[in-house]
Parts: sequence; C-alpha cells; structure tokens
Amino acid sequence: MTNHTNTVMKAEKSKSLVGSAAILFISANIANGANLLFNMLFARFMEPAAFADLTLLLTLKLGLLSFLGAIQFAFSEFTATHKNATEAKVKANALSWQSLKISLPAMFLVFAFYNSIASILNFSSPQALCILAAAIPFFLPLIIYRGLIQGLIDLPKITLSIQIEWIIRLIGSLLLWKMGFGFAGIAIALTLSIIAGLVFSIDKNDLPGYPFSTKPDMRADIKTLGITAFPYLIIQIAQILALDSDILIAKSIFSAETAGLVAGLLLIQRVFFFAFLSCSTLLQPFIVRQNNGQKGVLKDGQKTKKELLLLIMIITMITALALMIIVPNGELIVSFMLGAQYKDLSSIIWVSALTGAVFMVSHLCAIYQIASGKTIAAKIVLLFSLAQILFLLCGNQLFPDIGLYSYFFIKLSIQSACAVFLLGITIFPKSKKALS
Repeated sequence: MTNHTNTVMKAEKSKSLVGSAAILFISANIANGANLLFNMLFARFMEPAAFADLTLLLTLKLGLLSFLGAIQFAFSEFTATHKNATEAKVKANALSWQSLKISLPAMFLVFAFYNSIASILNFSSPQALCILAAAIPFFLPLIIYRGLIQGLIDLPKITLSIQIEWIIRLIGSLLLWKMGFGFAGIAIALTLSIIAGLVFSIDKNDLPGYPFSTKPDMRADIKTLGITAFPYLIIQIAQILALDSDILIAKSIFSAETAGLVAGLLLIQRVFFFAFLSCSTLLQPFIVRQNNGQKGVLKDGQKTKKELLLLIMIITMITALALMIIVPNGELIVSFMLGAQYKDLSSIIWVSALTGAVFMVSHLCAIYQIASGKTIAAKIVLLFSLAQILFLLCGNQLFPDIGLYSYFFIKLSIQSACAVFLLGITIFPKSKKALS
C-alpha cells in the first residue's frame, strides 16, 4: 500500500510539473512571439547598422536581467525551502529596499558617464543609455519578486508579470518610435516595461510592514542569498558569454553591415533559447521541493531525473519539428522575420536556432544539478562558454575573412559538446563525489 501511495504521489508530482510547465511555456512563448514581432517590425524600420544598435540596447537590458537572474533563482530556492510564505514575502520586501543602496549609486554613475559608455560600446545613442539607466533601481526588486513567485510557483502572477512587460515594451516602443523619439523612445518603453513587470509581480499582501515597521536584520539573509546565488551566477555569466556576447564581438571585428546580419541571427538564437527558458524556471523550485530543503537528498532517497529528461525530450521534439520547417524554407522565414535585406542569412539561420536550443539543454542540466546541491555543472557551462569566446577571437586572428557560417558553426559545435557532456554526467554520474 505504501509503495502504491508513493507511486501515485510521484505521478501527481510529475503531472503537476508537466501541467505547470505547459501553462508557463504557453505564456512565455506568447511573450516570445511578441518579442519576435518587435524585432521583425524594427528590422524593417531600420537599416542593418541601426538594428545592430537596437540589438545592443536590448542585449544590455537582457544581459543585466540575465546576470541578476542568479538572485532570482537563489530567492526562489529560499522560498521553496520555507513553508512560511509570509516570511519569504517579508524578506523579498526588505531585500528590495536594501537593494536601493546599490542600484541608486549605479544609476547615477551611468548618468555621469553615459557618453563615455556609449563611445566604448560603439553605440550611436548615448541618450538612450541614460534613459535606460533610470530602470536600474527597479531591476533588483523585479528579480527578487520574480524569485518569490517562482519559488511559490504562483502561475497567475508569473504569467501576468510576463505578459504586461511585453505589452508595454512593444506598444510603447512602436508609438514612441513613430512619434519621432528614436532610440530614446525605445529606451523609455523598455524602462516602463521593467517597472510594469515589477508592479504586476506583487500585490498589497506582499508588502507586510517593512520599511514602515521595525527594520529586520538582513546581514545573515544577504550572506545566505549570496552563497546560494553564486552557482546560479556562474550559469548566468555563461549564458551572457555564450548567447549575448556576439553583438559586441561582431561590432568590433565585422563591418557595421555584417554586424547587422549578426544581430538578425542573434534574434533567431534568442527566440529558441527564450522559448524554453520557462522550463528551468519551474524545474528549479520543483527539484528543491523534492529535496525537502536538504541539498542533494530527495525524499524517497533516489536521484530521480525523469522530470529533467521529460523536459529535454519535449525541447528536442519541438526543436526538431521547427528545424524541419526552417531548413527547406530558410529564405521565406528570413524574409518574414527580418526582411529582404537579410536574405543572405537564409542558409545559416538553422545553425543559430539550434545553438539557442542546445544551450538550453546545458542550462537545464546545470539548473538541475545546482538545485540538487551540486555546482560543478555550472563551472562546466562557464568553461565551455569561455572556450567559445576564445575560439571565436582566435578564429578572427587566424582567419581574418571568417564568414558568418563558420563563426556560428563554431558556436554550435562547442555548445553541443557542452550539452552532451553535461547530459552524460547528469544521467550517468561516475560517483557522488564527482558531482559534489
């Protein structure tokens, strides 16, 4: 009877994960589709060189969110291991106010040096950087509260926050661009979308007392959060290096026109990566809860991996189906997504698309390992991402005429090797010590 009960409970847990993953997958890909529409429209409004600047602006925003995403995963883990949701809400509120001690000086620092930063980044609109800097004080609270609702697996709040963010970003950018505000208008819309994402991640019940009552002692919590966040931070840095660094490299080693083509390929890559990112958002608190708050020790004493493998199988099937459509219809898809001026990309967009999906496999394996109390997977992802940067830079030195196909095929090869290696040590660990 006990075995039967355990089997039923396991089935219900898996069903719950798959059902929640399906809901969040649909929500995330509505937003992903809206982001694609955003880029499709502006790829047509702009010349490739200007589109490269837009991609850089979006990369700065996404890169910062990705970098801070380590805190989101850490706070999600904190929330998932505490049965008292009110306590987690108090901590989220307190940490959000504490974060202003860092974010406000950072904002004023960018205000002071935005022209120099724009020059270093080879970005044509310093004013847009200055405007986007106004969102800096809202980044950490957004990340913290999203970590809270992620740990609680609060699907209504998660989906609402995701949806309102893209609505403000898309509609606001289009209106302000058409009104003649240029890149500054897009930066205003991006800033407002961050604020909206934060507002819709919380409600009045999430603001219990602080800072209007006694200030809690946050030193121990911040230290614990920092320790928990560190392996997730390694993953986020690896993601930035593997997926977001190309526009910086392209703007430094290629012509402005070719950099614009790279921006188009990065769009395809991001579409595939962000299409599946919701999987790790749900897998992490699910595994932490299975561990019952104790790293690496599942309730039933077994290191079950069926949830991870099921998600990877779904990702593989969807990617394979997408590639079956993309490969024979590359020119049509490029024309639809980016416009006729990007037609030279039609034969290689599949490489960029597959790179985004392959990196997601590595990301999922690493998140699974960290949530189970092991950190070596994060270091492996970072190592492969650093190797990618090294190969691309060396490739440009050794082969000055390196083409886009070779450039992105190097990325795909390295990230595929990383995914295969991580999947292998996740499914078939040689020993407990090897992954501790």
